[in-house]
Amino acid sequence: MNMETWREGLFQLCWQQHGGSGLAVTLEDALDLPTTDRDWLIERIGSQRAREAKELEKAARNGRGRK
Repeated sequence: MNMETWREGLFQLCWQQHGGSGLAVTLEDALDLPTTDRDWLIERIGSQRAREAKELEKAARNGRGRK
């Protein structure tokens, strides 16, 4: 893992999206995590975001033309 990948992973763990979705891990807590737990969380965040994006696309398609 290079430094950029590591930094991006920490950012993803600590970032809390507007509206409260996402994790709210402090940088200190993220740095204290075992590497395996941190890596699992980073992968899980990616999966969750992809799932949410699909749901938003689905909702947008289903809402089209309704008025």
